[in-house]
Amino acid sequence: MTAVSVELPDDLAQASLEIARGLGLSRSELIRQALEHEISQALAIGERLRIAQALSAMTTDPLAAALADELDNGLVDALPVEREGWWKG
Repeated sequence: MTAVSVELPDDLAQASLEIARGLGLSRSELIRQALEHEISQALAIGERLRIAQALSAMTTDPLAAALADELDNGLVDALPVEREGWWKG
């Protein structure tokens, strides 16, 4: 592991120590978990933003619009009737 020195305001340092003790963790472990959580959240937000941008770009693409229409039309078609117990072989 790499050691990192971080300066915290006194109130945040005290709160982190109390929370860590309450959870049965060291303050270092609490901070590691909190950082992992925040990094995960930031990556998820970035991914959602890229998906939203791609979907937005697709609205101006005629091919994407045609494929979306084809998909929409396929979703309204009735499903074929299946014989009872087909999963039993």
